[in-house]
Amino acid sequence: MTLEPNVKQIKENVWKVEENGSKYSLKRYHSMSTAVKVKHVHEELEKIDFPHMVPVLPSEDRLLLQQPWLENARPVSYKRRRDRTDSLAALQALHQTNVYFDWKASPYLHTYPLLTKWMDRLSRFLDHRIFFQEMLGVRRVQEIIFYAKEALPIVRQYNREPGQQTLLHGDVVHHNILRDQNGVIRLIDFDLACLSSPDTELALWSHRVLPHVSYNVHFLFGEQRAIDDMKPGAKAMLLYPNELLREWLHLLTLPDQNQQKLARQLIPFTEAALSAWPKLWYDVEQSLK
Repeated sequence: MTLEPNVKQIKENVWKVEENGSKYSLKRYHSMSTAVKVKHVHEELEKIDFPHMVPVLPSEDRLLLQQPWLENARPVSYKRRRDRTDSLAALQALHQTNVYFDWKASPYLHTYPLLTKWMDRLSRFLDHRIFFQEMLGVRRVQEIIFYAKEALPIVRQYNREPGQQTLLHGDVVHHNILRDQNGVIRLIDFDLACLSSPDTELALWSHRVLPHVSYNVHFLFGEQRAIDDMKPGAKAMLLYPNELLREWLHLLTLPDQNQQKLARQLIPFTEAALSAWPKLWYDVEQSLK
């Protein structure tokens, strides 16, 4: 007897499906190019039994990504040292797959346009500065803009050479890095997978982690050797207030009733970041010498 599948919507385009005793996730892409890229990355990684991914199940629908459901998996917490260490190790393992594949030859992967993306992010923030000032205050908005404008030429100066390129996950937010019920780290949602130097992703990972370690760069360098060993170009990236710009711009995408709720969370987050930024800036500059 075949039972009707039990379907639960997780996100706008993601569902959890239980059918005939099996559980799996379904994700429908709006873009064929993204769907093809994600499946290509999974297919290549499956060839080497890469341990930090979730396999893709066969599907006739090219826009549909079907994967086994990870029961009792949880997102990593960047507050926990173990999760920081293990998530970083999984990302490094991903970057090292360039030993097996010439990712640069892939027709589906593009180079991560970090400076272009960051300049665009600042430009959009400037376009809405009046709105942000009403929520956050003039002084704080000016500080964010000041640090962003000061950081960009330094990042550009230290990143003139492209360096080695490999596969990057592209979106290292904590809920894209799961610990399964056996303790194995699994990387999911390769939608933004791209090419760049491994240090670029380590710097972006550091941006996500720093709020959870009180923006203490020396602490993070001491705890995670890979971060301390980053090239000056990657360390310079830590000067850019990426998370502040990204979170406030995200607020613009929400309905009006949700904007105030998120703003109440972002204001103390922003105050903590800005109060720590002068020391962070000093410590990063010292590490560049």
